[in-house]
Amino acid sequence: MDEDDIREADSIIVQQLLDDTRSDFDKQIEEALYISLQEVQTQQSNFEEQVKNDYLSESTKRTEYFKDFLFNLKKISKFDNEVREIYEIIEPIIETYCNQFITICELDGQTYDKIFNTLKKIRHSNHVLLTLETIISRETH
Repeated sequence: MDEDDIREADSIIVQQLLDDTRSDFDKQIEEALYISLQEVQTQQSNFEEQVKNDYLSESTKRTEYFKDFLFNLKKISKFDNEVREIYEIIEPIIETYCNQFITICELDGQTYDKIFNTLKKIRHSNHVLLTLETIISRETH
């Protein structure tokens, strides 16, 4: 390469920053706003963390509550087609309830009756059945 093809370096530009001409009051206001913003961001982060922890705690509690019930129902469903059909209906309902996607699931009267008539024939904890009756409701139309 030819030395003539290389361009010269740009000249150095020296800039002077503007002097801070704000009054002490303006500086204090800006500092107070900055501190307030930091506090709000901290509070927001704490709130979001608390909401997340509450969600996880509630989901875990609900899952544990239905764990044995679903396990036993699944065991029985291997031998009983009617129970298998009920299990296939209520398992996703319970799962979505445990993950807090729903609070109530409304089913038609025939399905509702079939579920609870079948579940009443199976030995399990009554409190689980009562909870299911609050989650699964009969269609009102």
